[in-house]
Amino acid sequence: MSRATPLVLGLLALTRVGATQVVVNRSATYLFPTDVRDARALWLNPAGPAVTRSASVYADVTAVHPSGGATRFGQVTAGFGSRGLSFGYQYDDFDTGIGHTYRIGAAGASGPLAAGFVAAWYRGGTNAWGYDLGFAYAAGRTLTLGATAANIGQPVVRGVKLDFAMVPGLTLTPLGPRLAMSALGRFGGESEGYALGVRWNPPWSLQGTLLARMDTDQDLVTRGFAFGFAIGGHDQVGVVATTPRDVSRVDASSLYGVAIRQFAH
Repeated sequence: MSRATPLVLGLLALTRVGATQVVVNRSATYLFPTDVRDARALWLNPAGPAVTRSASVYADVTAVHPSGGATRFGQVTAGFGSRGLSFGYQYDDFDTGIGHTYRIGAAGASGPLAAGFVAAWYRGGTNAWGYDLGFAYAAGRTLTLGATAANIGQPVVRGVKLDFAMVPGLTLTPLGPRLAMSALGRFGGESEGYALGVRWNPPWSLQGTLLARMDTDQDLVTRGFAFGFAIGGHDQVGVVATTPRDVSRVDASSLYGVAIRQFAH
């Protein structure tokens, strides 16, 4: 995680590169810490990989579309996870250089409760370590609660202090896995605020997923939106676009792929 935090969409995460030299992982702009179970959870909630017994791999390529500027590739990420152990890598192309982030996590579960820990190593014009703790709790068949303690130790990355923050959230699945409604809040640092989102798997013959998310500041003033579409079930290919609050343009777009294999035991 970064100073931009999981509450800030592609506009804030990817167009402030030259100023902050710290960029949030793209997965955190459209997913929620209580509604992600594959290796991407490493960037949102360290407990996520232990909620289900599975193995997964993913990759994500993000293009930045600055207003009045030329489109360029801003971020590439990849990772894998299996049985609670996970690893992720993030490559950022800044105006003034290249940044690398490596994350390794371990998570376990007992009954409805899962907990996890992540260590992040920042390289490329810096050498800093940060740490996250997270948990997820299945409070019945349709409600998942969770929280992440982000940036423990408050590392300084390329001159930017990553403030400690608590990020609680919840996900409701009233129709089972077909429909998920999620919310989160971030408390601490300069990026306090909230996010609401929905994920829907329409009853089409071709498996697919639609998602939408709105982020606000602490006064509930809209910051921006994320919209996405994916094809596939356990193996998915998807696209995500983030926009400013007036939805006047696309600030960043991503193409991602994820493959998941469930373990029988």
